[in-house]
Amino acid sequence: MYRLLIVDDEQIIVDGLHLLFQELNTIDLDINCAYDAHDAQKVASEMRIDIVLSDIAMPGMNGFELQQEITRQWPRCRFIFLSGYNDFQFIQSSLRGGAVDYVLKTEGDNAIIRAVEKTVRQIEAELQQEQLIGRARQQLQQTLPVLRREYLLELLEGAESTPESRSRRFRELAVPLQPAAPVILTVGRVDAWPENLHPGDKELFLFSINNIFEDYFAGAFHCVYVLYAHHRFAWIMQPAPGAKDQSRELIRFVQGTIESIQAAIKTYLKLPCSFIAASQPCSWEELPETLDRFSVLFASGLGTGSEMLLTDRPALGASGRQERVKINRIHLLGSYLDRKEQERFYALFDDIMESVPVHFGVQTGIALEVFYSLTAIFSGYLNRRNLFDEISPHINMKQLYAIQEHASWPKATAFFRLLAALIFAYSDNANERETNEVIRKLHDYMDSHLDEPLSLNQLSEVVYLTSSYLSRLYKQKTGHSITDSITTRKITEAKRLLTETNRKIQEIGEQIGYGSPSYFSRFFKRETEMTPQEYRDAFRST
Repeated sequence: MYRLLIVDDEQIIVDGLHLLFQELNTIDLDINCAYDAHDAQKVASEMRIDIVLSDIAMPGMNGFELQQEITRQWPRCRFIFLSGYNDFQFIQSSLRGGAVDYVLKTEGDNAIIRAVEKTVRQIEAELQQEQLIGRARQQLQQTLPVLRREYLLELLEGAESTPESRSRRFRELAVPLQPAAPVILTVGRVDAWPENLHPGDKELFLFSINNIFEDYFAGAFHCVYVLYAHHRFAWIMQPAPGAKDQSRELIRFVQGTIESIQAAIKTYLKLPCSFIAASQPCSWEELPETLDRFSVLFASGLGTGSEMLLTDRPALGASGRQERVKINRIHLLGSYLDRKEQERFYALFDDIMESVPVHFGVQTGIALEVFYSLTAIFSGYLNRRNLFDEISPHINMKQLYAIQEHASWPKATAFFRLLAALIFAYSDNANERETNEVIRKLHDYMDSHLDEPLSLNQLSEVVYLTSSYLSRLYKQKTGHSITDSITTRKITEAKRLLTETNRKIQEIGEQIGYGSPSYFSRFFKRETEMTPQEYRDAFRST
């Protein structure tokens, strides 16, 4: 949809052009009107304008001056000038000023339509797919480090992925790792920062730590750096192509090199750092569980608790590791609630709840961890949306906060599942209620403002939605466009006034937003195949 602004100090011309473009089916237009240049400036200050169809000779501010003002705010806006004078100097001035066309008012409606259609084609030509993709690629390069970190953090936190999905994202984000090959995880932390550190210096130090790390492993490993917590950083590593596939030798090399890195950081940056290196490669799916073990080792503070250099020893069996990976993904349930992704929520929820090893009741360590994690997720969701009063009559809220309120883990599982179902059902109902309220407000506004040339932008401000989103929402909900609805309401009201009152036809036209009797008659005949007088006579003769 393109926004067209029609500007002329003669109202009859503006109203006529408004009706002309309303009848046009070849272009999807949101039509706005202004009766002088200052009105046009006000419209342009409130919304983006794509095309301006403007008279040149207007009092106060002419069309050229208006063009300068609007294009200063909307540089992509195209101007088509209308004039009653075939003046070559006018034509030259308008084209030099950036106008895309110049139409004489005497050339008629078809010439004006062709000018607007040509302008739309020019706009579309500039927005061709290749240009958009090229611009997107450029922007992607600028944001690549942030996007790469976010994606790798998701993998470290247990987000679902497959070799195929990783391969696709690695290509997009220029991650220099193999999506199906094992990886070696190394994590580190700064144990103490220098006193009187200036703001921003920490980022420089962390950048320098990564530089040292990559320098020591250059040529031997491909490494991707991820800052994942307060003063903690991780490297996901794979041997460079051509390296010997001997895990023990690779691990010894990694551990020995990290010892050198730790010393170099202490020497050159004066920073005490601790590191933990994996004792064996792991799959991408095992990364979250490996990171979780490393976090436990850091928390235990072995030895001095500072400048540690540790290797991990998996403490859990295969089944235990799988359970921990599932449980570490529990935070994703909150995202699925927010996005109303019911299938993904229930699939992960069932996976987590079934993985909790409960033998004698529910108050075991992992059960407690999962239970109160779910308490935090659901409480936060209900709190942010003020839903406690809506949900509490349908469920025992005491069971949300106390695990002892549940006789068994299956009963606790059933409680949280019911709570999720209530939330999803309420969200669906709330969305429906909100949409219905938006439609009701629109219809009320249309009915009370039929005497105005209603525009999509005007209506979007009534319900605080963008015009493009409102247009899609209305069509999805009602099955027809806002323009069609306005037309139907105006015609219905005109028919009522023609048959139930003795008002003059001109007055009836004004009451539904058509100040010119000829344009009202044209509009009415287009919709009913009868003039207003013919309709009145036909009704009264029956």
